[in-house]
Amino acid sequence: MLKTSTKLAFCVALAVMASGCARTKSALGGSQSYSYEGYAYKGKIQRSKEDRADFGVTVRGADRGLSGALEAARIEANRYCIDQYGNTDISWSGPTPDTDPSEISISENGILELRGRCKTW
Repeated sequence: MLKTSTKLAFCVALAVMASGCARTKSALGGSQSYSYEGYAYKGKIQRSKEDRADFGVTVRGADRGLSGALEAARIEANRYCIDQYGNTDISWSGPTPDTDPSEISISENGILELRGRCKTW
């Protein structure tokens, strides 16, 4: 009887730990929002179907603050390139997260769009 209850307790503990890991992974992995000056910005990657090194990143709500949206785009692009190639070396085409915000144009819906390419090995 003791062995059965010990096995059952072990299985329950294992299940609880596994569910906690899944929650932690979803909280840490994937796209997360970036907070800047009281606003949350969330970047979204669109990767090229032909070449995974090429990507676009969009950030909604850029009209609330372009500096925060640019940093959210940088963070999401870095995450993508780390996941794909293990580094944060990016060649940007067009405006970059380091471009002066006064030189950046956003859509009338307040969406920032940047394009880049992860530098491969």
